[in-house]
Parts: sequence; C-alpha cells; structure tokens
Amino acid sequence: MRCTVLPSGLLPLGLALVAVAVLSAPLPGSEPATNEALRSSLQSLFAESWDKSADGLAAAERNHRNARTAAASDPRVDFSLALVQWRYLRYTDALRTLEQVAQSSPEYLPAAQARIYLLVLMKKHSAAVAQMEALNAQIATTLAGPEHAAQRREAVEFLGRLFGYYEGPAAGLISQATVADVRRRVLEPLGTEDREAFAAAFGSVRDRFAQLDDDKRRTQADAKDEQLRQKELDLQRLAAERATVDADKQSVQQQADEAQKVARGEIDKLDAQIAPLEADYARINAQGAGLRSQLAQLDVTISNLLAQADAAKDPNERDALRDRADFFSLQARRVEIEYQALDNVAAQIVNRRNALLQQRAQIVGRYEAEAKRLGVQAAKLGKNEQRITVEQKKTLKPPTGISPQVQDKTATAASITTYVELPLERERLRILASLK
Repeated sequence: MRCTVLPSGLLPLGLALVAVAVLSAPLPGSEPATNEALRSSLQSLFAESWDKSADGLAAAERNHRNARTAAASDPRVDFSLALVQWRYLRYTDALRTLEQVAQSSPEYLPAAQARIYLLVLMKKHSAAVAQMEALNAQIATTLAGPEHAAQRREAVEFLGRLFGYYEGPAAGLISQATVADVRRRVLEPLGTEDREAFAAAFGSVRDRFAQLDDDKRRTQADAKDEQLRQKELDLQRLAAERATVDADKQSVQQQADEAQKVARGEIDKLDAQIAPLEADYARINAQGAGLRSQLAQLDVTISNLLAQADAAKDPNERDALRDRADFFSLQARRVEIEYQALDNVAAQIVNRRNALLQQRAQIVGRYEAEAKRLGVQAAKLGKNEQRITVEQKKTLKPPTGISPQVQDKTATAASITTYVELPLERERLRILASLK
C-alpha cells in the first residue's frame, strides 16, 4: 500500500500525527501475556515474510498456524497475519482476517481501526461508516476514564479525519444524509475536549482538501489556457493545411481539364482523318458489291451457254454458243480485274484507317492513365480534407483543462491516504515491542 504523508506545516504539531499515533500507541492492559512459543512464531512471521518474496505469504501462514497453536485467543496473532496480507496487497484476505479479529477480540482497537481503513481503501464505504460508529462505541468502553484521555483523543481525531474525508473529498461516494446521521450519533456522547479534538481533525481534512482542490483548480486553469493556446496553433496549422489541399485540388483539376482538352483535340483530328476514309471504304465496298453481282450473273450466263453448247447437235449452233460463252468470259475477266483493283484500294484505305485508329487508341490509353493518376491524387486530397475537417471540429471544442497533472492532483485530493494513514511498519514494530 502506498501511504502519503501530509506535508509538514499544514497542520498544528499536535494534529500532524493523529492518524498514525492512534494506531501505534499501546493500550494499557490490551496485550495479553506472551509465551516463548508465541513470541518466536510472530517474530519469525515478520522476519520471514515482511520483505516481499515468492514464498513470503506461505511462510507467514505457516508461522501464523504455529502462533495460533501457542496462543489461539491472542488478537496479535491474526492481526500480524493481516498486516502481512495487506503488505502483499491481498486486501480481501486481510479484511477477512481482520473480521476474524473483530469477532474474537472486539476490544482490540488497532485491528478495528485497520479494518475501517481497509474498508475505505476497498471502496466499501457504507460498511466503513457503519464500523466507524461501532468503533466510537468501542472507544467509549475501552478508553473510558481520564487516564486514557490522550489515547481517546487520538482515536476521536482518527474518527474526525474519517468523517472529514467522507464529507469532503469522498462526499460523492456515499449518502451525505447517512454520514451526517452517523456523525451526529458519534458526537452525542463525547465530552467537550473530545468534541474539540474531533472538530480540529475534521477541519484539518477540510482545510487540506480545500488547499488541494484550489491547487487542482489553478492547475486546471493553467492547463485550459495552455490547451486554448495549443488549439489556436492547431487551427492555424489546419487552416494552412486546408489552403494547401485546396490549391492542390485546383491544380489536379486543372491538369485533368488540360489532359482531357489535349486528348480531345488529338482525337478530333484523327476522327477528321478517319471519317473520309470510312466514307471511301463504304463507297468502294458498295462498288465491290456491284462487281460481285455482275460476276455472279456472268458466271450463270456462261454456265448456261456452255450447257446449251454441250446439248446442241448442230455443230454451227454449238460453236456459236461457245463463242458467246467466250465473249462473256472476257467480260467476266475484265470485271475481275476491276474488282481486284478496287479491292487493293480498299485494303490501302483499311490499313490507313487502322493506323489512325491505333493512334487514337494510344491517345485514349494515355488519357485514361493520366486521369487515373490524377484520380488517385484527388482521392488522397479528399481523405486529407476529411481529416482536416475532423481535426478542426475536434479543435473547436472548448478546452477541458484535463491533463495528467490535473488527474494526478484529482486522485491525490480524493485518496484517503492523503488525509489518514495506516503505517504498516509502525504496527509491525508495535507488535514486536509488545512481545518483549
């Protein structure tokens, strides 16, 4: 457990050690007689376990069993084990052990006070307040009489600090009506001097909390000013980044427009050259179709004449038919020559058109590649613009003043260890001293 000691000079000298003195001062007649076996077991318990080690808890439990064998009813036995469990941060085990002491030895105030403190540490606030009222009744019984005035005063101051904690730093952790009701019942049986001691301890916590809270507020105000200054710098930076993004977006758009304009101009020029070629090709193709039709008709005519010649019995008629077939064959040959020349011209037109179409495809490909590149840049700029917008919205939120320093001071101001301390080492030494 980390114990925070209050800085010197904040409280009167008589109050500065209230939280520790009440837990370490021996109570007259409160410690039973010590036999050698008990002394040896408890001394071994602390010697073998106080310095943390892997087997420290096992050694403590072994010596605790030996001590219980030697003196089962001695409250120091279980209290010693609870201190070791506490030191090893085994809060649940320590609380269970302290509750055993409370059942077997309710008059043993060191364990009762330690139990309350541990309940506060474990945030069992309702149980802690209930035990504070029970402790007050134990104090009235165990420390009655003028001979215990100093010890009673210290115990009352311990309660005063705890109530100061619950009505100040921890006010939001438990019903204040409950705390006020319990405090009223605690104060009722106290005499004037004890009430004054309670009030002084209560006020010391209130004053310390006010000082810490004021320090936290100042730190938070400074943090808020620093955050505001940083926000202004961030807004300036983001505005410059946005201006750069806007300029880059404009540049990308201009490049895209220019690339499209250049590609469109080159494509239009090629289309202007391709269009007449396609018109010529269509015209030649139509002429070729006419020639192919003539050839088909001539071929039919020639075939018919030859068939008639083969069927004629008169030699003169047969020769005449064959002469006519030869005539049409010559005409078909001239049409074929004309068709071949036309086909050669069409091939030239097709080759020239294909070359122009290839140039056109290359221009389109270059433009699409450039458009894709510029599109990637535009997308990156868009994401950057979104980031800037998000950061600007976040930066425009009012500064909170929350910082690690403020959080640390908030935690310090809210911690029970800042106002009330349970010195485990002093309790250990007190038990060892009582064994002599």
